[in-house]
Amino acid sequence: MRKQTRRQKARHGDTATRERGFTLIEMMVSLAIGALIIGAVMGLISESIRYRINLKEKAYIQPILESAAQVILADPVKAMAGFISLGEIGGSAKVGVYLLPVPLAEESEGGGKSGRLYRVTLNYGSSSLEFSIIIPNKDLK
Repeated sequence: MRKQTRRQKARHGDTATRERGFTLIEMMVSLAIGALIIGAVMGLISESIRYRINLKEKAYIQPILESAAQVILADPVKAMAGFISLGEIGGSAKVGVYLLPVPLAEESEGGGKSGRLYRVTLNYGSSSLEFSIIIPNKDLK
């Protein structure tokens, strides 16, 4: 039987204590890494839910804006009222209409002889739709 040196005893002691569990530092590092991973996953889930809600809102609002644009294109004078009421849609949606005259030089093509060019912005909810339209001079007041 050999006598164990102090160094050998210390080595065996290290493995004995090592087999009992994790050290405090190892636990803290693993908790920090776990918290970062969970935080990242929660951020992705939150962003996904927000995107889905925005998509549903746009899918509801966009057809209303397009319908209001069709009404204005069919009868440009209705744009001057300030809003378009779509009675065919449940809840009688009111779409805000903002007209901005586009200045044209008299020498330019069409320079205001037959009508006036306007930039139209339709607003409903949190969305908007923009397009341009010519309102005939006979309909301008």
